[in-house]
Amino acid sequence: MPTETDAPSVSASPPRRHKKRLLRTLLAAVVALVLLAGAGAAGIGWYFSGVATEVEHGREYRLTVLAAANGTVTLPREPGTVRPGLWGLVWRDGRAIMGQVVGGDAKTVVRKVESVPQGALTTGLRAAIDHWVYGGDPKTALGLDFQNVTYPSKLGPMPAWLLPGTTPRRTWVIAVHGRNADRAETLRAMRAVQRTGMPMLSIAYRNDVGAPAAPGGRNLMGQTEWDEVRNAIAYARGQGATGIVLYGWSMGGAMVMRTLRNDPAPIRGVVLDSPVMDWGATLDKQGAERGLPAPLTAVAKRVVEWRYGIDLGQFDQRRYAITLKTPVLLYTTDEDEMVDNRPSYEFARKAPAGLVSHISVHADHTDAWNVDASAYEASLDAFLRKAG
Repeated sequence: MPTETDAPSVSASPPRRHKKRLLRTLLAAVVALVLLAGAGAAGIGWYFSGVATEVEHGREYRLTVLAAANGTVTLPREPGTVRPGLWGLVWRDGRAIMGQVVGGDAKTVVRKVESVPQGALTTGLRAAIDHWVYGGDPKTALGLDFQNVTYPSKLGPMPAWLLPGTTPRRTWVIAVHGRNADRAETLRAMRAVQRTGMPMLSIAYRNDVGAPAAPGGRNLMGQTEWDEVRNAIAYARGQGATGIVLYGWSMGGAMVMRTLRNDPAPIRGVVLDSPVMDWGATLDKQGAERGLPAPLTAVAKRVVEWRYGIDLGQFDQRRYAITLKTPVLLYTTDEDEMVDNRPSYEFARKAPAGLVSHISVHADHTDAWNVDASAYEASLDAFLRKAG
C-alpha cells in the first residue's frame, strides 16, 4: 500500500500547463499589440504621405477686415499682419497691396493701402494675407510686357510667361515657383530681372492650374517635376539663350538643385529663395509641428519613398555641397515655418569658398523680398549681372 511519501503528485502538472497557457496568451497579446501598433503606424504614415504629396490650389480667407477707410485697412493683430514691408491682401473677388504699419492697438493693426488693383476693399470682408503681393500676369500686375508661350514636356505643352529682355541671345533667368503655388510667386522678382536686360521665363509645371496633370495627380516633391526645368532649359536654348540662371522658390529650389546636378553645363548661376535643401529634415519639421512623434514621422518618410518612388536622399543637397562649381545666391529666413533651413546653412558652409552668397533675413517662408524689397533686389541685381 503506497505511503504518503510514495504517492504520485497530482498538483505539479496543472500549474505548469496553466503557466504555459498564460505565457502563450501573453505572447499572443504582445504580438497583437505589435501588429496593431505597426498597422497604426503604417496607417498614420500612409495618411501623412498623402498630405506631403497632395495637390492643393485653394485658399482660406480667415481674416476679417475690421475697417477700411482713408487709404488704410485695419486687421486683427497677429504675426502675419504686423510684419514690416509690402504685402497683398486678397479676398474672393479682389486684391489690395498693403504697405507699412501706421497704427493699431493690442488687438488690431492698421496698415497703409498702396493700391487696390482689383475689387473693392470694404469693412467685413473675409480676406487673407498674400506674400506674393501681386496677382494676375506680368502686364496686369507690373506693367511689364510678356508673351504667353509653351515649352514641350513629356506630359505635353507646359505654359510659361516669357519676358523678352533686351535680346534673346544672352543668359536667361528661368523662374520655378514652389509647391502648390503658381507663377504669381515669381512676380516679385520680375522688375529686378528686367532691369538687367536678361530674358526671364517663368514656368508652370505638372499639376499647376492650366498645365497637364501628373500621372496619379500627386505632387512628388520634385522627384519628377524637375524634368520640366530641364525641358525649359532646352526651350530657352532653342530660342537663343547662351546661358541659364535657375531661380527657385521653396520646392522650386529642390527642383533647381536637382537639375543643376544632372545638367550643369548651361547653368551660369542659381538663385534660391527659402529652398528645400533636404526633404527629410523638412518632413521632420512639419511632422513635429503637427505633433507627430519622431518614430512615426520616420515611418511616414519610408511610406513616402515606397508609395511614390521618391528617393529622399537625393534631395539632401548637403551631400553634394563640396562638389559645387556654380555660383549660388541663397536667401533664407530665420522664422521659416514651412521649411527646415538648417540644411541651407550647412550647404553654404560646406560649399567651396566664395561660391555661395548666403543672405539671412528676419522673415517667414519666402518673405525675404517682402520685408526689404530694396535690399533683396540690390543683391539679386549684383548676382545676375555677374552671372549674365
